[in-house]
Amino acid sequence: MRAISKGQRAKVVKALEQHNRFSNSWFWTPRGNRKQRDRWTDQNNWSVAFRHEGVRYEYHSDMHCSAANVYYKGRFTTNGKKATVRAFKKLAGEL
Repeated sequence: MRAISKGQRAKVVKALEQHNRFSNSWFWTPRGNRKQRDRWTDQNNWSVAFRHEGVRYEYHSDMHCSAANVYYKGRFTTNGKKATVRAFKKLAGEL
C-alpha cells in the first residue's frame, strides 16, 4: 500500500481526533445555553470523503446536544460499506 497524500492524511487525522474525543460522549453534560449548544453541534457535525488506491473512504460525524447530554455517532465506511475506525487508523499509520 502506498502512502496517502498530506491532504488525505490531515482528513484522516481530523476524523480520528473527532472520534476519539466524542466516542464516549453520552457521559458528558453540555455547558451553556441553547444557542451555544446549537453552535457547538453545528461545528462538530461534518463529513469527509476521499479515494485512495481505488477505495472510497468516508467518515460522517453526527453529534447532538440536549440540555442534559451529548450524543455522538461516528460512521466509517469503505466503498459504501460499514467499516470500523481500524481502516482509518491503518491509513494514518497508527496500526
